[in-house]
Amino acid sequence: MDLKNARPVLELPQKVARISPRLSIAGGDNRHFDDPRWQLAQRIAASESIGRSKLLADFLLYIVDRHIRDLTDEITEQQIGVLVFGRAEGYDSNEDNIVRSYARNLRKRIDEYFATEGREETLLLQIPRGGYTPIFSSAVKDSSTVGFEECAVSSQETASGKVEIVDSPLLAPVEPSSSGTISSHASIGPRRIRFTMLLCLLAGILLGMAAMFFSRVGPVISQRETASHALWAQMFGDDRDTFVVPSDVGLVIMQRLIQRPLPLGTYVNGSYLTKASTESAPNSAEVLKLGSRRFTNVVDLEFVTHLAQLKEVVPERMKVRYARDLRMEDLRTSNAIFIGSDESNPWVELFRPQLHFTFRFDSDPDKPSGFVNLYPRAGEPAIYSTAGHQERTFGIIAYLPNLNNNGHVLIVAGLNTAGTEAAASFLLNPSLMAPTLQRAKTAHGGLQSFELLVRADDFATNASAPSLVLERIGLPQAR
Repeated sequence: MDLKNARPVLELPQKVARISPRLSIAGGDNRHFDDPRWQLAQRIAASESIGRSKLLADFLLYIVDRHIRDLTDEITEQQIGVLVFGRAEGYDSNEDNIVRSYARNLRKRIDEYFATEGREETLLLQIPRGGYTPIFSSAVKDSSTVGFEECAVSSQETASGKVEIVDSPLLAPVEPSSSGTISSHASIGPRRIRFTMLLCLLAGILLGMAAMFFSRVGPVISQRETASHALWAQMFGDDRDTFVVPSDVGLVIMQRLIQRPLPLGTYVNGSYLTKASTESAPNSAEVLKLGSRRFTNVVDLEFVTHLAQLKEVVPERMKVRYARDLRMEDLRTSNAIFIGSDESNPWVELFRPQLHFTFRFDSDPDKPSGFVNLYPRAGEPAIYSTAGHQERTFGIIAYLPNLNNNGHVLIVAGLNTAGTEAAASFLLNPSLMAPTLQRAKTAHGGLQSFELLVRADDFATNASAPSLVLERIGLPQAR
């Protein structure tokens, strides 16, 4: 399953004609280039919220173009799939939901634009759920933004010696004039003017105090989000693929039955699926079936879903790959996120030399399984295990370079399902991750390698709120 700045033109079928340097659209017609709706769409398409995803931008420009030219009959899932996403004519949209998936992401990114870069826009754009035709509306100014300029009092002395207040939003109810009609200007005395100006002054002071307060509170949240962005911007980008690799649960079950660890080489070449590998195991045929099944767990799937919703993700560059289908070359040129320990994701074995904590499973009950602390510091245990404490679990988060040092790898693993859940939950929480990410930040704005050991209580394979146990910044030093 293949799940952000100006970019090359979208390649579409030959029958389409170009009307924009960003998008090829059928029946090219540039008469609406000066239309405010089209200009708004162009700004959104080039924004931080959408600009790094070529397909999201092309999706938006396509539906806005068809809407402006009254070709709403072409704003259908089938047409969008063919003209924007390059699907074949007549493809089955029930089997391939790429348009619906991108539409959900597009709605989210548009909301982000109007909440950040586009907060001063006077024209709004929405894509209602259940369809793809855009709706434009005028932005309504929030009454809470009233400031000094709206409290300004224009006054002039009339022939009667009274002062006339003109167009002040804080005026008392307008009274009838001497002729008995309601005037758009109310004549009131100097006392009322002073009272009105005092109200404006108080309103200004309150607004200033509020601004100072939020300017102090805001950066704390911003720093957390900035730190989190630094990590995910490294893991996801438009220059390389990012493979997300869930655990192979069938493999785990098979290994527990035959009680032997499975080396990566055996896993990659598939020889573990031969009869010879289970000759001494009872019910070997059934064991082999388990090893060949494509099983994973709900925790992994939930984690993948959360990753796909990150604003840094470039959808066409995020690829979910079953561990058995991954290839060594993928780890030389791409980023990767491995879910599960090397027992369920043998590829983790490749990165053991770069890890401070490694998983160890031992069938001997006298030798507890757990995360081995390879370089313990004073007061630290040599192993973190559930032995004797079944109510607790541990997980690790490791951020490392890929095999060719031109990309990045994340390992999110646990002693069990609850441990993996705890590690994933910690990783996705900006508040919990911010201190480590700040310490791992380099002078050039990048991130050093880091590794975290987290703990959580285990309630029937469900993890409680995770907490940090150990932190390591940088790769292990040879000892």
